[in-house]
Amino acid sequence: MHLSPQNPTSPPEVMALLNAAIAQHQAGQLAQAEQVYRQILHQYPQNVDAIALLGVVACQHNRLDEGIALYRQALALRPDHRQARENLNMALFKHGRQLIDEATKTLNLIANMQPGNPQPQILLGSLYHEQGLLDQALSHFQVALDIAPTNADLLNRIGAVLQQQGKGELAVHFHERSLALQPQNVDTLISLAKAMMDQGKQAVALNYLKRALALQPNHAIARYNRALLLLQQGQFQEGFGEYEWRFKTNEFPPCPFTQPLWDGSPLQGKTLLLHAEQGLGDTLQFIRYAPLVAQRGGRVILTCHRPLMRLLSGVPGIDQITPLGTPLPEFQVYAPLLSLPKIFGTTLDTVPIEVPYLRPTSPDFTLPRPFHPQAKLKVGLVWSGGNLYKRNQVRSCALADYGPVLAVPQVAFYSLQKGIPQAEIVALGWQHQLQDLSPQLRDMADTAAAIAQLDLVITVDTSVAHLAGALGKPVWVLLTQVPDWRWMSDRADSPWYPTMRLFRQSVENDWATVMQAVAIALQQRLQA
Repeated sequence: MHLSPQNPTSPPEVMALLNAAIAQHQAGQLAQAEQVYRQILHQYPQNVDAIALLGVVACQHNRLDEGIALYRQALALRPDHRQARENLNMALFKHGRQLIDEATKTLNLIANMQPGNPQPQILLGSLYHEQGLLDQALSHFQVALDIAPTNADLLNRIGAVLQQQGKGELAVHFHERSLALQPQNVDTLISLAKAMMDQGKQAVALNYLKRALALQPNHAIARYNRALLLLQQGQFQEGFGEYEWRFKTNEFPPCPFTQPLWDGSPLQGKTLLLHAEQGLGDTLQFIRYAPLVAQRGGRVILTCHRPLMRLLSGVPGIDQITPLGTPLPEFQVYAPLLSLPKIFGTTLDTVPIEVPYLRPTSPDFTLPRPFHPQAKLKVGLVWSGGNLYKRNQVRSCALADYGPVLAVPQVAFYSLQKGIPQAEIVALGWQHQLQDLSPQLRDMADTAAAIAQLDLVITVDTSVAHLAGALGKPVWVLLTQVPDWRWMSDRADSPWYPTMRLFRQSVENDWATVMQAVAIALQQRLQA
């Protein structure tokens, strides 16, 4: 729990009371501290620090509902109150944990008292599933299945867990058993479609989605998954239209703005907010539309991730940049970045592909000299994406997989990898053949400056792939057998980046064959 005031503009007498109360609070004198906080609020009902600190007291007394309400009250008055936000997150986690523990105990008691009732076991399995504890979930579902082998909903849930465990064929088996029992079950049809999508069986997946949408035309998850299939097939105009359904699913919370969504009409001097709604790579891919937005005659504000702010400050058409999650300047309309292709009616033939549309903004960055002076090429490597992406383990490889590539002579290799995976360099003893740039890479502006001084970037599907493509730098992207929709299917190039080459797995998890192909291509580039 954080216990320091964050409003230095409070009157001196209030600051004195707050500091005295915090001293009591830190000494464990909660009752005395609470009394002073309430005394402050009696005179200054909107003192955010006193409200937030009362929330801390409530949570320390295990009155979590009261504490959560107080934190939210403080944030309604001051959305940028960092300590209130951090304390709120801690309280919500603890509250959720308590509820889960209580529910688990109750359900286990009922399950022991009613061994012939599958429902407590199904509920227990669902609780564990929601927490990502897949083995425990499957264990309870199996007990329930022994009791109720023809429960269609249970069979579908088992299939969903198996799908998350990467057991696609087995998952399909359980989904199909569920569908045989309830052929009109929309959830099962969507589950089967998703399983087929993950196996690259697009036509089969699309057929299941058509059946689901015939039963429920406005089912958000079905519409969203249909969008992904259309986009993967290059049907951009219809696909991006369907992609708007993402905001009606749980995967994408609605944009938190009350202003109207921009429809592409002339701005006539209005201020428009561009919202970076997804990851770093998504923002880098779709910021290309910012100059087109500015041409509609308005002022453009961008709210985006902090690591991108310095880099994107040089994008034409953007008048102001503010970090995500901080108070925003006044604006009249807004547009999520990934809605811009739909707003501009983008087709496969009209993708804005002029590169570079990003340029380095870190002039003080200097690439270290190669370890080997005879090197003819400077190549940057990335092997792992960020773990916030739910399929990161699938799209990423191990540094050791790059062995055949690093064996190519006369190449100076530089690591652009950030985060925990960079430790693999030392673990493999490769620090004398792969120079680690991570200490110099403070943000994406530094990474862009490094890439600008390289001849080639080789990376898995990460934000660095988009950055290199946006800079107009030759970039080779290593893809799984069933990659993200933006890389489409069966193409060695990308309609989004003219300087990009794609290397695809032909067999799931087979990075060895991909790396051999990359090593051969690198040797050919040297010879050329």
